[in-house]
Amino acid sequence: MPHDRISQTTLRRSGIAVGAMGSLGAAALLYAIFIEPRRLRVRHVAVTVPDLPEELEGIRAAFLSDFHLAGPRGNYRIACAARAAIDRERPDLILLGGDYFDHARWQSDGDSAAPLADWPAPTFAVLGNHDFKGGSANSEAIAALLERQGVCVLRNTSTTVRLRGHDVVIAGVDDPYLELADLDTALGGVTGSRPLVLLAHAPSIAPLLPAGAAGVVLTGHTHGGQVRLSPVTTLTPLDISFYLDRLYRRPHSPLQRGFHWVRGSLLYVTNGLGVTRWRMRFLAPPEVVILHFTATPADPDAPCDDVRRYVRWL
Repeated sequence: MPHDRISQTTLRRSGIAVGAMGSLGAAALLYAIFIEPRRLRVRHVAVTVPDLPEELEGIRAAFLSDFHLAGPRGNYRIACAARAAIDRERPDLILLGGDYFDHARWQSDGDSAAPLADWPAPTFAVLGNHDFKGGSANSEAIAALLERQGVCVLRNTSTTVRLRGHDVVIAGVDDPYLELADLDTALGGVTGSRPLVLLAHAPSIAPLLPAGAAGVVLTGHTHGGQVRLSPVTTLTPLDISFYLDRLYRRPHSPLQRGFHWVRGSLLYVTNGLGVTRWRMRFLAPPEVVILHFTATPADPDAPCDDVRRYVRWL
């Protein structure tokens, strides 16, 4: 009899535990599908560039990536929210990281492209892997659409913009995930100073970077892991992309999100805005990042190759 009572008690407790875990899992799934993809974060960060000219101290750049317009319905809503945030923030520069139209399903009229129009500051962009789907005609059409909105699309090239009476170099490459990046060409025209920003759609640009390539390298593509349980910024089996990489046989960079120190440059991987095949987010909410550039170290006691020396979230 005691044995039977213990067995029944154990079974009852096990059933309660299993039920609780199932409820928790269902709640997490509902949150990942219906709540987090709609919760836009506007994040401010001070970024140290030691050779930043005094005239440029405190300039602000907004970085947005992975819109995936014409994809899942919520992408348009979050892109509009991001544009509203940019209009409120009024940054000095706007930087776009690619994947404007999901699977390159672009439209030149109607509301679908509205979040990409009428930017309130000088705006620079690169193309992402989705923008190249359907061939070069699609990528060229998307680039032309952006150019008509006043966006300077950087395709393995660099340019300058005048800010506070000073020329600022911005460089950009075609998508390194598709092995289209040509850094030699993009950086070959830079004279006198390195780029303040190098734009590349994917963090797979990291192993290709020359030493001290730019003040900061801005990338997207990974969606921050999109569905993740990992507390670290690099790829682990706790990221869904760890398995998607193997499924699609084209590995992502091990750099999944956040800031990294790569060969004398800061590299940032944003969570981006939209989603694509997997219509959910977990612990990787959509974001707009506002970078505040400064020459002052965030932590002067940190080593020169430590991200903490150069990054301070505000």
